Amino acid sequence: MKKLLLLVFCLSASLAVMAQTVSGTVSADDGTPLIGVNVVEVGTANGTVTDFDGNYEIKVGEGASLRFSFTGFESRTVVIGNQTSIDMVLNEGAALDEVVVTALGIEREKKALAYSVTEVSAENFAKAREINVLNSLSGRVAGVNVAGTATGAGGSTRVVIRGNNSLTGNNQPLYVVDGVPIDNTQLGSAGMWGGQDWGDGVSSLNPDDIESISVLKGNSAAALYGYRASNGVILVTTKSGKSGKMQIDFTSQFRSESLIDLYDFQTEYGHGRDGLKPTTQAEAQANGLSAWGERLDGSSVVQFDGVSRPYSSVGSNIDRFYRTGSTFTNTLALTGGTDKFNFRVAASNLDNSDIMPNSGLTRRNITTKTNAQLSDKLSVTLSATYVNENTENRPRLSDSPGNANYTVFSLPPSINVDDLKGPGDKLGANEDGTEFQFNDNVFVTNPWWAANQFEANNKKNRLLGNLRLRYDIWDGLYVQGRVGIDRFVERRRNLTPYGTAYSNFGQLAENNREVQELNIEGILGYSKDFTENFGITAFVGGNQQRNFDETLGTSGNNFNIPFLHVINNIAQPSLTYGFSEFQVNSIYGSLEFQLLNAIYISGTVRNDWFSTLTRPTGESENSKLYPSVGLSLVLSDLVTLPDWITYGKLRGTWAEVGGATSPYSLNLNYRIFGQGHLGNALGGINNTSIPNANLVPLTSREVEFGGDFRFLNNRLGLDIAYYNRETEDDILNAAVSPTSGFGSKTVNVGRIRNRGVELLFTVSPVSTPKFNWDLSFNYGYNDNEVLSLLTETQEDEETLRVGESRTRNAYIQHTEGLPYSQIYGFGYARDDNGNIIIDDATGLPQQGDLMPMGTGVHPHTFGLRNGFSFGDFNLSVLIDGKTGGFLYTATNAFAYLRGLHQNTLVGREGGVGNADAEDYYGAVYNITEEFVQSADFIRLREIVLNYSLPASVTNNLPLQNISFSLAARNLGLLYSEVENVDPESTYATGNDQGLEMFGVPQTRSLQASINLRF
Repeated sequence: MKKLLLLVFCLSASLAVMAQTVSGTVSADDGTPLIGVNVVEVGTANGTVTDFDGNYEIKVGEGASLRFSFTGFESRTVVIGNQTSIDMVLNEGAALDEVVVTALGIEREKKALAYSVTEVSAENFAKAREINVLNSLSGRVAGVNVAGTATGAGGSTRVVIRGNNSLTGNNQPLYVVDGVPIDNTQLGSAGMWGGQDWGDGVSSLNPDDIESISVLKGNSAAALYGYRASNGVILVTTKSGKSGKMQIDFTSQFRSESLIDLYDFQTEYGHGRDGLKPTTQAEAQANGLSAWGERLDGSSVVQFDGVSRPYSSVGSNIDRFYRTGSTFTNTLALTGGTDKFNFRVAASNLDNSDIMPNSGLTRRNITTKTNAQLSDKLSVTLSATYVNENTENRPRLSDSPGNANYTVFSLPPSINVDDLKGPGDKLGANEDGTEFQFNDNVFVTNPWWAANQFEANNKKNRLLGNLRLRYDIWDGLYVQGRVGIDRFVERRRNLTPYGTAYSNFGQLAENNREVQELNIEGILGYSKDFTENFGITAFVGGNQQRNFDETLGTSGNNFNIPFLHVINNIAQPSLTYGFSEFQVNSIYGSLEFQLLNAIYISGTVRNDWFSTLTRPTGESENSKLYPSVGLSLVLSDLVTLPDWITYGKLRGTWAEVGGATSPYSLNLNYRIFGQGHLGNALGGINNTSIPNANLVPLTSREVEFGGDFRFLNNRLGLDIAYYNRETEDDILNAAVSPTSGFGSKTVNVGRIRNRGVELLFTVSPVSTPKFNWDLSFNYGYNDNEVLSLLTETQEDEETLRVGESRTRNAYIQHTEGLPYSQIYGFGYARDDNGNIIIDDATGLPQQGDLMPMGTGVHPHTFGLRNGFSFGDFNLSVLIDGKTGGFLYTATNAFAYLRGLHQNTLVGREGGVGNADAEDYYGAVYNITEEFVQSADFIRLREIVLNYSLPASVTNNLPLQNISFSLAARNLGLLYSEVENVDPESTYATGNDQGLEMFGVPQTRSLQASINLRF
């Protein structure tokens, strides 16, 4: 790997530039240099930005034109001719011609787009950063629902654009870095029986290497990606080099994280049962997680270890157990070049200690990117990123075995978690090295043992590579080729140590996984303005995508030698092997007509051929065509509008895109079992679901209308969109009779619909030379409905279960006529007047029918950002929120069962009605309705204060720029209806949204960083 990186760097540094180079300065009409102006060669993806002095330099092809665009200023285009120096003055006004990155990495004027695209610049996630950069998108983009999970550092993030399109398949967008799709496989998550979140693909990206993120929301925006476009696309553009003198950037940041303690459990009654204190050690162990004892009175009471301690509240066990997390990030970048080439090389190191004891990660990124012109007509871009990631002790979640969170949150107020550390040399251990038990349920693990003796580690080495060649044939006609690769190797170790109470002799699994995606792309393009009022932009191209995923592992139970935790010490290890491979061949094209510089008519088409749909009979039914059409009308350039309307645009599109099919779903496939018979090989069917030889990919059709308006010389802005999208032929596994020998049958079923609105409102209330205040508000509403789960051949099934809580009384189901991911559970049995029915004999509430209780996905999302600049200071504040979703809080259910919840104080002395309080609230535990709560929230998401030393100071130093920033993320909830837990505390990133149970507490972070530019 080191040799490969060295080769890439040497090749980058050896590329010579022989074409025309243009340089100059961009300034405002008052002479002030403009920083960050986009300078783009028209009709290409070739571009740069101005530096801190307004300077730029760019290499262009023969007969090129340059477009200069900057937010708040009128854009200008100039034909270069033979000029080598062009100084440009931009006038203040509406930013009518912003350039944004679109599909295949092509930059286009925003006014020409018939669909909605939102671009987020790097400054929004570099100063106030998250370990997973996707979390920084929360509240910034209308129609994008970002859900960070309560799974600790290095955990996954679920991003959904314009609602969920598949009932059981992938609903997250395609991620594309510098024009090349990358793998964002979710490597594993917790479920009903526990487990860990093993991270995802995008979490490997370093925010310091990112220039911008573009979100392609609708089908039309993403249509050129065909079968991968049904969930939208997120385009990541990395930073490029700059021609000119050598420049060194050094960024250092320290981040401190503390848990957000929302738990408000009762502290009046201690451990015990039936309102009594334990009198023996055995009774104390039997009541280790029961707070149904007597009122705390400070008397000496025996505990689980036979030691008598005061029967008093011990305070917060949460604060004792969890620690303050910390993250150090340092990035060093070198950029520069001559008139022959430019480059950027950067190295970054991240070291994290999570709030969970003995948990954290390290991540090291090395990136290089070079742009060069080999001749007047031939240009090349070469980039590579290497990531080394090592995560230690990913926390277990949900169910109790190995889950430290479960135990810490469940301790009675009279039990101190520090007393569970045990007498042994290891935390949570007896003197003989086995788990120190504090209760008689072996499946409730000592939290110190779980955090310090269990192992859930994975190491990942990843390479992202991208080589692009472009040849300008003649006067706007060009040909381009690109090769991109994303490859990672993951090594995973999951240990249940010897001496664990529920597994006395231990368990170990070691796995090695290799995943690769290779894309080879070719494009022939043409872009030319024939007159001032007519132009064409067009291209045709093809792509070949090849993927493979291979896993080799060994696992087993029972270590022969105590505490020797190596795989060859397992009594009977078993070998596992998995392999998956597929290919997709594609051709595509795009055509756009520009009329009067105000009317843009566009269309795209893509056809995909799937290896996963190659029929056993040899029939050629393995392809799918995906078209799109769009129209953009710039009204302000077509008709005379009132003076207060600076800019007006209407747009509309229709598109059809698709979804993936998994390999090996069409026919039976087989495997060799590890154990044979009498020395002979033993094989069998590998399928768990009956295959379907007529399977087709899902299809998603969408209509989108919208408008973009600016008022009062760009002081006010309004961007609005409406969409209606319907998905059909979704793929899922339908239930079949167990007598078939299978658990399900793979079928194309039903339909799901998403329709909604998106709104972006911007305003500049104050704009002066010394002080500016910018405000933006985004809002998204998604109306999702499962239209059908049936085909003509199916029996009458109206629901599909996709998840279940460990309490066994709350489920996630999809139901016809209701929104996706419905929380199902048992309500209270009620009479005709709605009153809760109490059993006359027991005095206990009765469990009612199973019924839907609301969706686990919020239909409403919004974000409010205020930005202030005064002198050399910049301050931004982000508030975001979600409404309309619900959450089943198993943590609160167990708090009722164990007498921890504040509500269980009612009736402690005299009972609840005719029932004992412990029995009454134990019965309520089984009634799901009590614990399904509105998950509406408003959060103070982010505050960032940045200060840059003025040029008058840096001019006397060997530095170009010095800036400091202070930032805070997830400061606190301004509004929430969920009791005791954070409304974003789900533990899964799949389709079972709406379940919570003993995850890692959410955290707030304080960050300080410094950036030095030499």
